[in-house]
Amino acid sequence: MADENKKKNNLAIIMQSLYLSNLLLVPGLSFIAMLYLFFRHKTQLPKGVAKVHLYRSIQLSLVAGIFLVVLPSIALLMSYNFQLSLMLSLVYFVTIHAFFVLIGMLNLTKAMVNKLPLF
Repeated sequence: MADENKKKNNLAIIMQSLYLSNLLLVPGLSFIAMLYLFFRHKTQLPKGVAKVHLYRSIQLSLVAGIFLVVLPSIALLMSYNFQLSLMLSLVYFVTIHAFFVLIGMLNLTKAMVNKLPLF
């Protein structure tokens, strides 16, 4: 029984690590790996901390994608002053990206101690 709990905890740590890797190292490949693990383990896990980390890492990745890619793109496309909107989009991107990385680091530490994630 202890080995199964450790395996579930390892899955939570892997999912949160993939979330951080999605933000920092290889965005597309990490998200694909995260989706693969999600669809592979979503029905096998009973309710608990590992399942919450499994769902939250996917949800947070999608929210981060919207806030980091979609919103700045819309702002750039809808703006009349391209240089100003580009500058503001870069400042926005750096700030929001740092926020999502910090949330991911906090969620990873929560996964390591087998607690619920922040978001």
